[in-house]
Amino acid sequence: MGTSIGFLIADHYQRQAQKREEAAIEELYQMSQLKTIVFRVRTNQHKLILYMDQPPKWTEQYALLLRYVEEAREIWFDFQANYNIENSIIYDSIIEQEAVYRLLQNYKGFDAYLQKTGGLFQAKNPNQLSPNEIKAAQTQLFNFMHGSSVFMIDDFLDDITMLVEVIAQEYQQANWELKRAEKLRLYIILGSLSISIAIATLLAIYTSRTIARPIQLVTHIAQQVTEESNFDLQAPVTTNDEIGILAASLNRLILEVKQLIKIQNDANEQLEVYSQILEEKVHERTRELKEKNLSLELTLEELRRTQAQLIETEKNGE
Repeated sequence: MGTSIGFLIADHYQRQAQKREEAAIEELYQMSQLKTIVFRVRTNQHKLILYMDQPPKWTEQYALLLRYVEEAREIWFDFQANYNIENSIIYDSIIEQEAVYRLLQNYKGFDAYLQKTGGLFQAKNPNQLSPNEIKAAQTQLFNFMHGSSVFMIDDFLDDITMLVEVIAQEYQQANWELKRAEKLRLYIILGSLSISIAIATLLAIYTSRTIARPIQLVTHIAQQVTEESNFDLQAPVTTNDEIGILAASLNRLILEVKQLIKIQNDANEQLEVYSQILEEKVHERTRELKEKNLSLELTLEELRRTQAQLIETEKNGE
């Protein structure tokens, strides 16, 4: 949730900065066009005055003047439309809005100046004038271009230059904000990745312990049963998964081994009882045999004495 909000905030700042940067670039391009076309009109006016005594060149330059005047009129119209004070200019600073307002208010007569320029130079066509009239026309045109009562083109260019500087500062500010927004977005991405890695690591550790602990318990029980021969131990069965099945199988194996050992112990005890009984019987038979042997030896000894007495008696009788 926090990461998503961070992305939304970063995207918002980035989009705003991009729009301000794009607006500044478009404005700089438009102001550059306006300044360039005004310079061309003014330069072409000077050329027309110089070429009054060269009608072919004058005709060529006059055609260019008409084209420049038309381009200047279109660019000025677009500028007025884009910077209409009634429109909401959300990406322009107060300084720029004031500079634009001053430009629009102070030079409302630019259209009239352009129109008068075309008509005045057309009326002074050297192809239709005598040499004396040409000189008079040159003087009149020169006064028109430098007269303070008509449009002050130099002031107009100065104000355009000032507006360009203001827009250039806005572009630099927008570019800086865009880089900052991109850094913020990068930091959020890196932070999100770090958090994701940390969460994944914790989950891996938890999962590993969750899986390994039951296995370790089962292994410990198996080792303890083997080392201590304690078949009363049982592994805890806490889950129904493979580990739980393994623990249950180990418990059954322990019980079966315990039962086998009990059977073996019972058999050994029975064999021991049988062995004791057999041993007692052997002892008894041995004792009986010894008694019989002793009785037999006594009988034989008695027979020997009797035989000896008989022999002795016979000898005495003779």
